[in-house]
Amino acid sequence: MRNMGMLVPIAFVLIIPRMVSAEMWTAHTTLEKEKSTSARCGEVAISYTLNLTDKTFTATSEFGKMFSIQVPADGLIKQTYKRPGSTGWWLFEMTGNVRSRELEIFVDNWHCYYKLTPD
Repeated sequence: MRNMGMLVPIAFVLIIPRMVSAEMWTAHTTLEKEKSTSARCGEVAISYTLNLTDKTFTATSEFGKMFSIQVPADGLIKQTYKRPGSTGWWLFEMTGNVRSRELEIFVDNWHCYYKLTPD
């Protein structure tokens, strides 16, 4: 019976996998007027749900899942994605640091820059 008392702590260390690291937050777009080059850029507030689970980052907006990618140790990403817009497909690029939550979206169609501001 004494041996069982020693086996239980060892089982927790060897058998139970490490805990999954997960963070989820919401953010909305804020126009960066000084960086945007088109007069067509507007204050379009699109809400995003952002999820970082272990090394996988997923971005979802009101238009559905945008993308899911592996994040390097430094947290820096540069991911192109597209979604349907009023005039066909729109091309976007999300860049920045996922771990610090400092992210920016570039809208290629109109050369607009939006900061993702955490809610």
